[in-house]
Amino acid sequence: MRIMQLIDSLNAGGAERMAVNLFNSLNDTGIVTSFLVATRKEGILKSDIIKISNYLFLQRKNTFDFKAFNRLVQFTKNKEITHIHAHGSSYFIAGLLKVVFRDVVLIWHDHYGNSEFLNKRKHRILSFFSRRFNGIIAVNEKLLQWNRTFLKCNKCIQLNNFVNLADNNSNIVLKGTQKIKVICVANFRPQKNHLFLIKSFRKLNNEDFSLHLFGQNFQDEYSQKIINQVEKTDNIFYYGSKPTSKAILKQASIGILVSKSEGLPLILLEYAAAKLPVVSTKVGECEKVIGDTGCLIDVDNESELVSALQTYANDPGLRQKKAHKFSDRVHEKFGEKQTITSLIGFYKECS
Repeated sequence: MRIMQLIDSLNAGGAERMAVNLFNSLNDTGIVTSFLVATRKEGILKSDIIKISNYLFLQRKNTFDFKAFNRLVQFTKNKEITHIHAHGSSYFIAGLLKVVFRDVVLIWHDHYGNSEFLNKRKHRILSFFSRRFNGIIAVNEKLLQWNRTFLKCNKCIQLNNFVNLADNNSNIVLKGTQKIKVICVANFRPQKNHLFLIKSFRKLNNEDFSLHLFGQNFQDEYSQKIINQVEKTDNIFYYGSKPTSKAILKQASIGILVSKSEGLPLILLEYAAAKLPVVSTKVGECEKVIGDTGCLIDVDNESELVSALQTYANDPGLRQKKAHKFSDRVHEKFGEKQTITSLIGFYKECS
């Protein structure tokens, strides 16, 4: 099989990281030839690409960029692609490509992060294109059931995310002199609930705690509100969008995610790989990932969040115990080998 991962950008989002992880891991199997195409934008994840000779940046300017589409057609033909694995919104150009290459297998991967609000999801265009899908992969059970209900494809599975967290050195040093450093890696989107996190964090002792934010600033109103709050607070720091690595995460004491909605967040798996104790809201697959190995709180529950952080801060032994249990759980249930084996099986089933 000759598999092409198709993604719109290489920014540091969950769908983008998963596309790169799958591209790299499939090449390592020795039984699949793997390719990666970024259609609209490159980004910091380009540095994670292992086999750059199998990568194409399409430089697509708009929805109907015929020159870019023709480059993709030629790439698909020249590389003798047998399977297109389209992630997120790249289903649109993948569906058009399926018109040209009718025998190519088209798999769509649903990473939709607002799985707590599926009743508001617009799906008319997606439903139309789903007639061309040979298979659908969902990152959690809610998305799986939604796809089976609203889309026109009979073969749907849930597939766990996994991570390949880099173990390289980093020149980034977490700021502040506080003994408890809390890290939050999440792009500046309203669903990630940064403003609630910052508000709650102010209830903690500035001399004991510092908060470290990593993620993409989209230069919009929501992002500016976050930056304004960071600038007003001495123990909250923002570092921009950076490739996640163990070297950065291991400087932290606690990993946190307070989203209003999630699919299956890769950052939780990365916290586990770095052996961090975690605090997370009970959304998407977060509870399934963490189980009893971390602190789970309700959305927008300030008292639960403050209590969880204070409990961890007061008990270093508990932090260590929870971190190791969490790491072991994720390694067992969300390992790369299990996911890749299941994925290759699904590729074959859809052929």
